[in-house]
Amino acid sequence: MEHTVYAAAHCWGAPIPDPRTPTMSVLAVSADGSAIRLVQQVEMPEGSLMPISQALDAAKTRLFTTAGTHGIVCFELDGEGKIVTTSAPVCSAITPEPLETPYGVMPVDFCLDVSGKAGYTCNFLAGSVSALAVDMEKGALSEPQLCSPPHAGIPEKVLKIPPSAGAKALGFPEGFPEDASHPHGVACDPSGKWLVMGDLGTNNMSVYSLPVGESFTSGAADFVLEAHKAADANRHGGGGPRQIVFAADGKTLYCVSELDHTVCSYSFDAATGKMAEVGTPQTTLGPDGQAWLDSIPPLPHNYNAQPNYNSGIAISPDGKHVYTTQRGADSVAGFVVAADGSLSPTSQATVPSGGRTSWSASFASDTVLLVTNQYADDPEARKGGGPDADPDRLAPLGKEPGNVTVFRRDPATGALTPTGAVWEAPHVLSVTAR
Repeated sequence: MEHTVYAAAHCWGAPIPDPRTPTMSVLAVSADGSAIRLVQQVEMPEGSLMPISQALDAAKTRLFTTAGTHGIVCFELDGEGKIVTTSAPVCSAITPEPLETPYGVMPVDFCLDVSGKAGYTCNFLAGSVSALAVDMEKGALSEPQLCSPPHAGIPEKVLKIPPSAGAKALGFPEGFPEDASHPHGVACDPSGKWLVMGDLGTNNMSVYSLPVGESFTSGAADFVLEAHKAADANRHGGGGPRQIVFAADGKTLYCVSELDHTVCSYSFDAATGKMAEVGTPQTTLGPDGQAWLDSIPPLPHNYNAQPNYNSGIAISPDGKHVYTTQRGADSVAGFVVAADGSLSPTSQATVPSGGRTSWSASFASDTVLLVTNQYADDPEARKGGGPDADPDRLAPLGKEPGNVTVFRRDPATGALTPTGAVWEAPHVLSVTAR
């Protein structure tokens, strides 16, 4: 038996011009994770950027992915999990008006509700969340309803820090990404009653009743919980909720924070939609993480000069362990889930991700975890794509490797071991197991 896996890649952002086409690949992974192979590869619509979130419908007949200016792209799947190529993928706009950026409104997360009849996107650059009816037969999304969460202002701590050279070069506003609302993670609770959104810009976890109504369209959520503050030594004001995932029973929600290198858990009451933090935020950088951070001077090419930004999160199918991926530390961190939902590091704590700039993680089975790495060539060659990048030490254009790395999980301890199975492709950002 093989597991079917979908991996999305874009090819924009390298320090040298990159005309390659973004792709969606269908991969087959052996039952024990010891082998991975390419089954099919199709082109995504031209110019698709940041395909960092995927969602499958319950029947496994439709695959949705974020796609920059194209909004949400939907692929039809056949009975074997392959992409149907007799018709073009369906692109659906997710906001009434576009933004004139290479990313559009920059959709960064997409989820379906339990019925599969509604979908929700986080529009990072637009500072909004979209609710859209889903026509699953056509793979199309309806005209959106928008939620624009309020923003209390840039934290005073952040205002005192001059923007980095990278932020200036990218044209980011002062205080970015805490300058405004920047929704980044969205999930529906298993009861089907609530939508939870993590906002990296406001540092809030917001809950909206379903089906969406006044609390959503007004931006006045039914419940709001401020996430934890970043430590004094951190350049940010808040932890910065990035991606969220519910436990199977819906009683606990896990959130990886991008800006302060932590992961945390929340209890969730499906009767009221209220949340409460459980335990304390846990570092994703391991026991020596702070020493590593302290040893690295500010990186001017990064948008806020920090050396690490957390990215993905996955919970093991048996619910015993949670894993996060780190861009910068280039690692996967593992955590044990206690009876109350709180987290503590596994004895292994972290393991190298198998490449650089690890974005996402997804379980193919209870013991097989897949991790994407955007890059896998010389780690000193890029320097974040800034002026210190050295093209002579990069792989030739068209052969630059990123990868999907396969790990085997020990269900007893949560330790991860690379199986040796690696699939290489440029700029792999997201992976989802069928």
